[in-house]
Amino acid sequence: MSKISSDKNIKIAVLTGGDSSERSVALQSTKGIIGPLRRRYNVKVFDFPKGTDTFLKEYKEYHLAIPILHGAGGEDGQVQGLLNTLGVPFIFSDVEAHALGMNKQFTKRIVEAAGLLTAKDKVLSIDQKFNYQRPVVIKPVAGGSSIGINIAKSQLEANKFIKQALKYSKQVLVEDYLSGEEYTVPIIEHDKQVTSLPVIQIKTKRKFFDYKSKYDPKFVEEICPAPIKSALAKELQSFALQVHRLLGVRHLSRSDFIVIKNKVYFLEINTIPGMTKESLLPKAIRAAGLDFTDILDQWIKSSIKPLK
Repeated sequence: MSKISSDKNIKIAVLTGGDSSERSVALQSTKGIIGPLRRRYNVKVFDFPKGTDTFLKEYKEYHLAIPILHGAGGEDGQVQGLLNTLGVPFIFSDVEAHALGMNKQFTKRIVEAAGLLTAKDKVLSIDQKFNYQRPVVIKPVAGGSSIGINIAKSQLEANKFIKQALKYSKQVLVEDYLSGEEYTVPIIEHDKQVTSLPVIQIKTKRKFFDYKSKYDPKFVEEICPAPIKSALAKELQSFALQVHRLLGVRHLSRSDFIVIKNKVYFLEINTIPGMTKESLLPKAIRAAGLDFTDILDQWIKSSIKPLK
């Protein structure tokens, strides 16, 4: 139950929608938290990009912005850069962490330098050819929600999926296919501490944890807390916390891993994870016995500044 009293004098702008391939997910995430927020604060939702002009006219009225945007334009630092320019405080990460987290290639190089294992990869641009040798995972370098991701098991499939992935990003990441157990670990800042939430095991009924698996419960089983040994859970939580700090992420993140014969491989990080009712972050928060809106309240109260 919520223990935080409401403050209707605080005006919050929720920026959502966007024009990326993840627009629908952003709108669903907004629905997941807008009700509790409105019970505590004076909240207005701006659906970008059509609501951009209105926000630019009204931004000085707001104590704080909450960017609930996934993918390009919202999770890559662009909106955060705009808010910094306007002088509007916001929750979640700043520009640099979002920009790094959105770029899967940059993120992998950073975590590899810190000693974490990742799948071998190659980055391709639109004019580069790929010589297929073994099964690979093909994904946009910048993107999320598993959109544009496929597993190729032939040269023909590789050519086809690279072309598809380039629709979502200027570059494509081609990784060796890793077959193992999939886990994800959310990280939150709570009571002035950065905390690992319970590990979630992901068992999909499809080829991999794709878009349908993430947002349609009949295709996936998400077990939280994961039924694994304590030592593995602690290792996964430690790695997720390490990645969170390496990239300078603020307030929340969620890192994905795959485990093969007791070896942990880092896959990617989400700097604004989904917040829909089916999303992994809210499930882990509930499993930890916490209230998401109370946590949001902490981030809001620590970020707002008096209006000029």
